[in-house]
Amino acid sequence: MNSKTKIIAYFRLLRFHAAATESIFILLGALLMGLRDIFLLLILFIIGLFGHIYGYVLNEYVDIELDKKSFELQKKPLVSGVIPKKHALILIISAFIGAYVLTFLYFRFLIPFCFLSLAMLFGGIYNVYKNKIHGFSDVFIAGSLAFTFFFGVSTVTFSFTTIIYIVGLLLFVAIVFVNVVEGGLKDVAHDFLAGRKTLAIILGVKVTDRQLKLTKKFSAVAWGLIAGCFALLFLLFMQPELNVSTYRNFQSLLLIILSILVLFIVNKFLHLRVFDRSKIKRFYAVINTLAGVMLFLVILPLIGLDSLVILLVLPVTWYVVFNTLLYGKPLQPDV
Repeated sequence: MNSKTKIIAYFRLLRFHAAATESIFILLGALLMGLRDIFLLLILFIIGLFGHIYGYVLNEYVDIELDKKSFELQKKPLVSGVIPKKHALILIISAFIGAYVLTFLYFRFLIPFCFLSLAMLFGGIYNVYKNKIHGFSDVFIAGSLAFTFFFGVSTVTFSFTTIIYIVGLLLFVAIVFVNVVEGGLKDVAHDFLAGRKTLAIILGVKVTDRQLKLTKKFSAVAWGLIAGCFALLFLLFMQPELNVSTYRNFQSLLLIILSILVLFIVNKFLHLRVFDRSKIKRFYAVINTLAGVMLFLVILPLIGLDSLVILLVLPVTWYVVFNTLLYGKPLQPDV
């Protein structure tokens, strides 16, 4: 194996195409609190990258034996043996230490350390015990990313506003939806073969001869989470600090249009009948992108247009560029 192939394998192990996600949560918290120092924002972004590497490589490390049971996952770096397990463990430990070192150097306060520790702890619990905490493990990964957001806030201020709590709760509910509904459907065939008891499987979702069977219970949970997200988004929209935009009417109209579009796509997503993992991943990407746009549009009066551009353009550009480099296509990774 040549050096280029080996390097690509390591970046695939890191899920580097999606590595901007955790950083965006941190940057969102910091930008909401008024941080505009480019250098400190860059440091926060790097801490987010370390958090991403810690969580995803740990996930791959823990799941290696289960992933070997799935035909679709045989090309994964650890499953195929291209990367030794001990190298993955080194990456996990290094990323964990790296996040704390940068936090100590640039944000030397107790509260950021506490939120970073909670994010790491919840992420670790999810990855290590997700197959034992049947049906509720997704609460831990949602909690981990919510604490990541609060970490970003705490690097600027310790006085949390109502808006911060609403955004934090909204992110938590949205991530539960992403993992329980979108992730649950994407991996239902593999999870069933591996003996996992995800909430989707507990609620009766299954795949038989490529036919996807969704139950009323699963759909009810999905729509309940969507309703919770919209309720929190509306509550956020009505906060006095955000009701100062000159373009309030245009903002409202655009949110209505995006809401209808999201509901339409979610409805199609929940009526899939043929199990097509690639198609499910495309739905996954579109729903999450539109949801992110809606959130950023609501908080625009607080973060400003420059910050909005960063939050919108950075993750999409990062994903497309690294997905193309690692998988040869801009929007669909082979994971």
